[in-house]
Amino acid sequence: MDYTKPISTPLYSELSEKSDARSLFQHTVFNTNGNVDLSGIQLAIVGVNEDRLRNSVAGTSEAPDEIRKEFYKLIKPRYEIKLADLGNIEAGNEINDTYFALKQTLGDLFEKKIVCIVLGGMQDLAYSQFAAYEGVKTNLNLMIADNKVDMKTDEENDLNSSHISRIISYPKNFLFNITHIGHQSYFVESESYDAFERMNFDMIRLGNLRHKIADVEPLLRNTDMLVMNMGCVKASDAPGQCDASPNGFSGEEACQITRYAGMSNELSSFGLYDVNPSFDINSQTSKLAAQMIWYFIEGFYNRKYDYPATESKDYMIYRTTSKSGNHEIIFYRNILTDRWWMEVPYPTERSEHSGKFLVPCTYADYQIAMKDEIPDRWMKTYQKLL
Repeated sequence: MDYTKPISTPLYSELSEKSDARSLFQHTVFNTNGNVDLSGIQLAIVGVNEDRLRNSVAGTSEAPDEIRKEFYKLIKPRYEIKLADLGNIEAGNEINDTYFALKQTLGDLFEKKIVCIVLGGMQDLAYSQFAAYEGVKTNLNLMIADNKVDMKTDEENDLNSSHISRIISYPKNFLFNITHIGHQSYFVESESYDAFERMNFDMIRLGNLRHKIADVEPLLRNTDMLVMNMGCVKASDAPGQCDASPNGFSGEEACQITRYAGMSNELSSFGLYDVNPSFDINSQTSKLAAQMIWYFIEGFYNRKYDYPATESKDYMIYRTTSKSGNHEIIFYRNILTDRWWMEVPYPTERSEHSGKFLVPCTYADYQIAMKDEIPDRWMKTYQKLL
């Protein structure tokens, strides 16, 4: 790869010494000399050594190699995995050089249909992760897991704007939806709520997901790109953060989220950011990050490919009609996986489109429709299709 540097010889030797035949190290293709054969590869890891944007993220550039030390000790999942580690993108002369290198690297991997795992580095690198989809996706669905919703903008210096604001204002408009999960209300300004509501984006706070983390699965089912800030995990489970909070997802819940992400048929990149080894205790955060990646890979090899198809006999169709008879919502349930979708018609104004737009949903959405109410997920999708 043009922009990645092989992992260092001392690190490679350390990983090799601590591995056995069952470990992930023995089942990964490594970039050791600047070249790596990607034929047959399905998943690729790319580290990014960049943390110069703000003093608050200093130290995150060391995370990729620290995570590797824990990841390659793990036993490989019970599948014949096809994984490559491309090494690290080093900080360029300017931060924009690093952004460009990451965008180009991911773009090349997308062309090869390789699912990318990005190890940051600072979370602002998510902007380049998004930019790499230019020309690849026309209606991109993005999920962000973070305890904060940063919508800061700076018209004089774009680098000082938050990655969310930069993504929303990207020159080429191919963003369809942002789903933000895990925020803690006392960290979020009312302007951020208003902006998400105005754009029909989704914000789901931490308290609405705790203890029913399975609700994340339908949100991820159509997601193309996942951004996880380690700040979404509580400090007791992930102390290696710049600004750790006592509240957040547990380590187990974070692993469940990444497993659901891996299972998404559409998801092609997973970025894990803001792990800061300088604050870590006994490498606990790096170990959790490694396990989150392990679960992502395990989920990838459990993809269902159960999107409703006309010729399939694996679906039950449910029709709900309002009491007034003015509208009908059609639901699909896969009888093998018990996963649900609902049909959202294209508005009549969108004459260039025909047919149906299927949105992943839950049984609870069907129950809402049965009560003669329109599910919020249906309404927001319809508004975005206008």
